[in-house]
Amino acid sequence: MDIIDTAPQRESFLTHAITIVLALGVFFCMYTPNYVVFNWWAKFAPQIAIGYWILGLLFLIIKSPRLTMVAFVSCAFLCLNLKNATNKAMAPAKVTSEPIIKIAQFNLNASNSSHYETINAIKKIGADVVSIQEVSLDWIIDLKDSLSNIYPYSCQINASDVYSMRLYSKYRFESCDTFYCDNIPNLVLGFKTQYSNKYVYIISSYIAPPLFSSAYVRMQSQLDTLASYVNSLKNPVITVGDYNIHGSSYEIQQFRRKANLNTSRRGYRPDRDNGHISFLEVPTDHIFYTNQMNCINFQTISGPHAERLGIQGSYQFSKDSMLLSLK
Repeated sequence: MDIIDTAPQRESFLTHAITIVLALGVFFCMYTPNYVVFNWWAKFAPQIAIGYWILGLLFLIIKSPRLTMVAFVSCAFLCLNLKNATNKAMAPAKVTSEPIIKIAQFNLNASNSSHYETINAIKKIGADVVSIQEVSLDWIIDLKDSLSNIYPYSCQINASDVYSMRLYSKYRFESCDTFYCDNIPNLVLGFKTQYSNKYVYIISSYIAPPLFSSAYVRMQSQLDTLASYVNSLKNPVITVGDYNIHGSSYEIQQFRRKANLNTSRRGYRPDRDNGHISFLEVPTDHIFYTNQMNCINFQTISGPHAERLGIQGSYQFSKDSMLLSLK
């Protein structure tokens, strides 16, 4: 009799325990403490949302209505949170007669191909502006010799660490500056697009991977400085770089809000341009843009050996953008 009486109690305890675990999983995805273990969990929020949906189906099959509801509601909360962290437009903006700027972002440290193969992949994209980060000393000469004919204009930050970067452009620069966020350099280009009097700024930034809890505080400081710089510019702005943190993170969301920037990504896409699918890949490189621009295309860039080299996007001035002059 005691065993029969305790069976429902055990089932109730298990139901409550699973409910608490699922709820905490959602909470730490949406409100992530600055600890490495919680940030590691939160970066897989899209995959976790899919997992909750699958759990909901399993609970439905085993006829557990309470856990079914908990799993599906948890999935819904995560999906809403992720939707707010991505581009809210259901489809890319329509192409108009306004000038188009194609931008590509590469991280050479991600390449496992030869210099020749990687440089050919960069050329194949045919972007108007190319941001290349983590440029080690053995890459500098090869990049200069191979890209100078296609990209006659370039500027760079020479460093002996991960902050070494290059910006190549088909357009003549009106300005090329460097500003610092917590002693970390950022490149800023200002140029006028072809066949147009409209100007745009391109900011290339690199943020080191946060390996410790204190690094997230430094990352927030860097992003705050970058947001202030974006707000100081009166022309359209596109920021590009490897931020080494996922797009739904608190740090990125605060940065976008403070700088009034839109993200180019439209939801979770595990597929790449070469057809390869990686469900466990968490993109940490981003292209953000101000409201004076529209994103008409965005996708990943794969290398010759199917490695993920970076991202590319095409951007167009919005119809209500003003003709602005560089200052």
